[in-house]
Amino acid sequence: MIDKWSKNKRSIDDSEKYAALHLARFVFVASLILSLSSVLLGLAAESGAPIPPERFSADYYKVYGTPNLTASLDKSRIYQGEETALTMTLTNRGRITSFQINEEPAANKREEILAAQRELELEKQRTVAQDVSVLLRAENQSAIDIKRSVAFPGNIREGQTSSRLEFPLEAYENALPGSYRLLAQVNYTYQKDVAAKEDEDRPENPDVYYWYDSLSQTIPIELIVERRSGAQFQVLNVTPTSLRPGSEGNVIRIRVKNVGDDRASDLVARLRPESGLYVSVDESPIPTLAPQEEAELLYKLDVSKDALPGKNYQLKILFQFSDSRREGLTDWENAYVRIEEKGREWALAILLFLALLAAVLIIFIRRKKRV
Repeated sequence: MIDKWSKNKRSIDDSEKYAALHLARFVFVASLILSLSSVLLGLAAESGAPIPPERFSADYYKVYGTPNLTASLDKSRIYQGEETALTMTLTNRGRITSFQINEEPAANKREEILAAQRELELEKQRTVAQDVSVLLRAENQSAIDIKRSVAFPGNIREGQTSSRLEFPLEAYENALPGSYRLLAQVNYTYQKDVAAKEDEDRPENPDVYYWYDSLSQTIPIELIVERRSGAQFQVLNVTPTSLRPGSEGNVIRIRVKNVGDDRASDLVARLRPESGLYVSVDESPIPTLAPQEEAELLYKLDVSKDALPGKNYQLKILFQFSDSRREGLTDWENAYVRIEEKGREWALAILLFLALLAAVLIIFIRRKKRV
């Protein structure tokens, strides 16, 4: 009987020890978690890292408003074929739109009054655009090439204008004159909320907690591409329209017209033919060409014997000139000349001979029938 009671007692003692051990482990783990949470919360407060708002029992004020960035360029017009740098500035036109008191500090608690004052001071930074980045792109990338499209102006306070941001770009030679839209995608963060938590031990230095959010704005910017010159050239005709393979010393006459509204002066028209054609006289100078005036350009061409029969070969005419506004201008137009097919003349002659022969035979047969 005694042995049985002893066994039961040992069993109860072991169970109690086991439960006590588990309880001690639980208390240790819970204490460790609480300690770590306090340390991390303190570090977050010192560094200004985002903290979930549910961690706070007091948030004295709520301020509404966000940054609002606008963009402007130093110039809004460029010429066809021009390489330049657009200078952009960003202005922060954001403002505080409303103000709300969530909780009044206790009048008899100095630490709460100082924490509320500190929070109110920091709430004014809500409209500051922080870590701003700009990505500039052209809607029509076949007309405008932006060579460096990213810039980082940093922080921009309310009412402040950023530093000058440069974006090198080029309007292609074949870009049609007119209005083109650039899109500036502006990304930044801003202070969404802030809270100051009072501390009795250091009332002048309350713990400060921040919440941040990200915003993105797409700002459209108009850029005008102007014709490089008021003088504009048009090819009217080419004489002759075809050349024989292997022929040399062919005189080519190209008639052009100034269809623009400005005079072209000191005009030199150089011919740049496609491979397979070789130019021996490649310049045709014209002193001036007034609006709606025509001129004839003269060149000499040799044709390779390997030129492809039936193909239209390109003749690129490069115009170098000045107008009433600018000097050293360039423009170009294309003309075409066809390579004749080998033996085509003989084939036509044979066909004509056969047609005549057929006609003679028909007449001879009809006369014979009458006889």
